[in-house]
Amino acid sequence: MLSLDLPETGTSKRDPSRREFLVAGGLPFIGLQLSGLLKAQSAEVTSQSTKLGSPTFGKAKSCIIVLLKGGPSHIDTFDMKPDAPSEIRGEFRPISTNASGIQVCEHLPRLAKNADKFALLRSMRLRGDATHGTGAYEVTTGHRYPRPGESVYSPTDFPHYGSVVSAVDGGQSVMPFAMLPSYFIVNGDLRGGQNAGMLGARHDPFVPGGGPGGPTWKLMQSTFAPQIEVPRLRHRGKLLSALDAKFSEHLKSPVFAEMDGFNQRAFSLLEKGTVRKALDIETEPQKNLERYGKNDLGESSLLARRLVEAGVRLVQVNCMSTILDSSHSWDTHYNNFTTLKERLLPKMDSAVASLLEDLAATGLLDSTLVVVLGEFGRSPRVNAQAGRDHWPACFSALLAGAGIPGGRVVGASDRYGASPIDCPVSTGQLAATIYHALGIDPGLSVQTWQGRPFWITEDSPVMEMWG
Repeated sequence: MLSLDLPETGTSKRDPSRREFLVAGGLPFIGLQLSGLLKAQSAEVTSQSTKLGSPTFGKAKSCIIVLLKGGPSHIDTFDMKPDAPSEIRGEFRPISTNASGIQVCEHLPRLAKNADKFALLRSMRLRGDATHGTGAYEVTTGHRYPRPGESVYSPTDFPHYGSVVSAVDGGQSVMPFAMLPSYFIVNGDLRGGQNAGMLGARHDPFVPGGGPGGPTWKLMQSTFAPQIEVPRLRHRGKLLSALDAKFSEHLKSPVFAEMDGFNQRAFSLLEKGTVRKALDIETEPQKNLERYGKNDLGESSLLARRLVEAGVRLVQVNCMSTILDSSHSWDTHYNNFTTLKERLLPKMDSAVASLLEDLAATGLLDSTLVVVLGEFGRSPRVNAQAGRDHWPACFSALLAGAGIPGGRVVGASDRYGASPIDCPVSTGQLAATIYHALGIDPGLSVQTWQGRPFWITEDSPVMEMWG
């Protein structure tokens, strides 16, 4: 899926004959698309973020969310219950980590060696029901899904965290000259809760279709590549500027004056090839590709690191089933232990551990918030098919970076992993925590695409994450 032809492209009302003339003259159409997109992403914020007086506020410049769609079992990953009856504790053993007193599943050995880099939140809970779509909507927006049944995208939805970041930032990356979109989603189809919803399609994510290296991914790279030589691109940029000046004589409006700057940004993005370079993970050393894992989650996590290095504010990595491939789903109603052991846990272990190691090695972990979670947990009791069922009442999340001290556990569940017994955390509080880390006041009001204000969340950050 390629989200470049966004329906809302700003307020420009270019003369059709002018566009036809430019296309006839050979200007790549992608330049026009990018120019409109850059203009459209200049959203209005109705009140400014304010510092909350905490030294943790705004520690993160970027955020990576790894969504394990399907609902991973908290009891078989980060909140094991070795003293519970066998029908609760399951088949896996806990192992010690490099953080004193913290244990994780035996099939997460690399994460165990990196526990000093992350904190475990063991008391998450949903406010809505336990269907996959509505749960994913909650953990990616901080709001309950407003309609019954599985989530279907609607322009009245609450926006994804990345779309809020895009609106607050005006769609710009953290590096002034990188000129990247604020919000990317990597791997998997768009689902409810991943779009901009009421903020308008101009703040939807950039979505390279499929996994890195696939045919749709190659199309995404080629889309961002200049389709003519750079000198000719520069020449045609000058032509566009000259035409703008000519048309501005007849159309004296602020829109045309503004658009000149956006056209310059669009040409700069094409000329520098920033997006194309970030997407090209094949330039990574072979050993890095192997460390992360040559699979959907490994390659997507590697790409997330590259996008953050390039200046993207928020990247969501999806590990989920698609119409064409259901092997990535964490929905383990059947054969939970075999599926986790042979397929899901090893690739999550490699991908997330490599991501944390690389961010820490380059110093980016302190300015990058990493969040790893599913849309809910799984039932404490193992069912008759050796699986675990949906469990919205309690689940775990891994958080790292943004000044969050590693080697810690926040919150606790009861002896069976059925309910939080200490520091229960709602999805709204998780949203507020993410915004707080990114320097966005959780009490901020932004405008919908209809010009109406709404509060991005009504909850408070989980300050315990910082100690």
